[in-house]
Amino acid sequence: MIFLFVGAGLEWLYRQYTNPLKLRVELNPVTTVRQRVTAGALRALITVGGLAIFALGSIGAFAAFSWPPMLETLVLNLLVVIFTVRAIRTLLVLFLAPNVQELRLLPFGNRLARHLSLTVLGLTGLYVLSASLSDIYARLTMQSVHALAFSVALATVCLVASYAVLFYSFRRVAAMNGQTMTRRARLWRVDLLVVLTLAYLALVLDRPALMWTIVLLGLLVPGLVLLRDWVDGAFDRAKAEAMALEPADDSIPDDAETDADLSEYGDDLPQSPPQHPYESYRPLAQRIVRFISIFAVGIALALIWDLRLFERAAAPTFSGRLVRVLIDSAVALLIADLIWVWARSAIDRRMDAYVPPEPGTAPGPEARMATLLPLLRVTLMVTLLAMVTMSILSSMGVNIAPILAGAGVVGIAIGFGAQSLVKDVVSGIFFLIDDAFRVGEYVEIDQLRGTVERISIRSLQLRHHRGAIHTLPYGELRHLTNHSRDWVIMKLEFRVPFDTDLKLVKKLVKKVGEQLKANEFYGDGIIQTLKSQGVRRMEEFNMVVAVKFMTKPGEQWLVRRDAYMLVRDAFEANGIRMAERNVKVEVANVEDMTPEERAAVAGAAQQAAEAQAGPPKPIPDEP
Repeated sequence: MIFLFVGAGLEWLYRQYTNPLKLRVELNPVTTVRQRVTAGALRALITVGGLAIFALGSIGAFAAFSWPPMLETLVLNLLVVIFTVRAIRTLLVLFLAPNVQELRLLPFGNRLARHLSLTVLGLTGLYVLSASLSDIYARLTMQSVHALAFSVALATVCLVASYAVLFYSFRRVAAMNGQTMTRRARLWRVDLLVVLTLAYLALVLDRPALMWTIVLLGLLVPGLVLLRDWVDGAFDRAKAEAMALEPADDSIPDDAETDADLSEYGDDLPQSPPQHPYESYRPLAQRIVRFISIFAVGIALALIWDLRLFERAAAPTFSGRLVRVLIDSAVALLIADLIWVWARSAIDRRMDAYVPPEPGTAPGPEARMATLLPLLRVTLMVTLLAMVTMSILSSMGVNIAPILAGAGVVGIAIGFGAQSLVKDVVSGIFFLIDDAFRVGEYVEIDQLRGTVERISIRSLQLRHHRGAIHTLPYGELRHLTNHSRDWVIMKLEFRVPFDTDLKLVKKLVKKVGEQLKANEFYGDGIIQTLKSQGVRRMEEFNMVVAVKFMTKPGEQWLVRRDAYMLVRDAFEANGIRMAERNVKVEVANVEDMTPEERAAVAGAAQQAAEAQAGPPKPIPDEP
C-alpha cells in the first residue's frame, strides 16, 4: 500500500500540471478524423505519461530495494496486475472513450461503448489477476502438481466467466441495437467459444506456448475483420462529416420531391457527388493496419516458441537458409505491397481530383497530370515486380548479376530485332517530356485530326469528332499540330460590292464584337473580340473584307457560328448586300438571232462562267 501511495502521489502531481491541457483537448470541438485522432492520441499520451510515472513510483521504487523472495514475489505481482489493468483501461479510453463521444475512434453509441469498456476491462482484469495468482502460488509452493491444479482451477473460473460474458454481451449488444442476433454475430460467438475452449485444454495439458498460439491465431482473423470494419467506419464517418460541412445546394426547394417537381430544373439539376478524396486513402489505411497486425502476431509467435529467427537465419544450415529466404521474401513482398498501395492511392487521389474540361473547351495544364500518371502507375508496378523477383532470387542464393547481364544482352537483341517498337517507345518518351500533347487536347497529325483520348507506352489514340478512333505509333509522328494551347486566332472573310461603305462595315463589326463579348456562354473565352481588318484583297467581281478574333482553344467554333450570323444580319439591316458572282455576256445583233442561236449563245456563256469559277472546293473537315 505504501508503494501504491507513492506512485499515486507522483501521478497526482503530474496531473496537476497536465489536467488543464487534457481538459482543453476534451472540450475543443473536433470535426474531422484527423482532429479526432490527434485529440485522442494527445489525450492517451497524457494518460500514458501519468501511468508511466505511477509505474516508476510504485514498481520502480519497490524494485530499487532488496526484499525477501516471498514478499518480493507477492508485492511485485500485485503491482504488475494493477499497472496492467490500468494500461488496458488506457487503451480502451483511446479507442472507445466511454465518457467523451467526440473523441471516440470507433462508431459506437455511448451505451455500447460503456458496456464494451466495462466488459473487456473486467475480463482482462480477471485474466491478469488469475495469471498473477497462479505465478505467486507456483513460486510459494514450489510444487508443480499443486501449481498446475491451482492454475487449472483459476482457468476454469476464467472459462466459465468468459462463457457467461459472451452469451450475455452478444444478446445485450443486439438488444441495444433494437434487433435480434445476426448470423455473423452467432458465428463470431462460436469462434470465440472454440478459441477459449482450445486454449483452456492447452493450459490443462500444461502447454502454455500452444495456448498462446491458439489464442493469437484464433483471434487473428476476427481481429483483422474488426480492424477493417473499424477503418471503414472511420472513413465513412469522416466522409459524412466532411460532406456535412460543405454548403448545401439551395437551388432546389425542399418540397420538390416528385419527378414532375424536378423536371422543371432540366440540366441545372445537380448530379450525384463525385467520389470523396477520403476514399483513396481507405486501401492504404487497411493495408497498413493489416501489415502491423500480422507483423505483431508473427513477432509474438516467434518469442513464444523461442524460435530465434535471426540466429537461425545466420546459421549455414539448410533450415537456416530456408528461414532466411522466407524472411527476406516476406519482407520484400510486404514492403512492395505497401509501396504499391501507397503509390496507387496517391495516383488515384490525384486522378480523382482532376476535373475533365467541358466539351468544346481545351484542357488546361492539369491535363498533363492526367496524361502522365497512368503511365507512371504501370511503370511503377513493373519496377516493383522486377525488384521483388530479383530480391527473392538473391535471397535464395542465385547470383543475379548474370541474369541482369543476360537481360541486357537479350534487351539489345530484342532492340535490334524490333527497331520500330524501340523507336516508338523512345519517341513517345521524348514527346511526353516535350509536353507536345495531353489527354483531351485537339491535335492534327498529317491528315488526321482528333482529340487525344488515350496514351500508352508506344502509341496514342485520337478520337475523331465523327467518332472514329485513330491509333498512331509515336515513331510515325513527324508533324504534329496542337490546336488546344494558349489561344486561337480565327479570320473570317466577307465579299461585298465595290461601292460598300467601309467605315460603316467597321462600325457594324465593332458592335457585333461587343455582342459576342457579352454572351453569357462563351464571352469569357474571348480574348480579343471581333474587329475589322479592312479590305484584304480585290477580286474580279467584289472586294474581300476580313475580320478576326482571338479566343481560348475550343471556343472559336461557337464564336465563329454566331459571328457569321450576326454580321449577316447587321449588313442586311444596314443595306449592305453580299456580293454575287455575275457573268455579263454581250452579243452583237441579238435582235436578228433565231431562238436556236440564242439558246446556243446562252449555253456557251454558261460553260465559260463555270470554267472560270473552277471545280468546287472540298468542305474543310472541322468539328
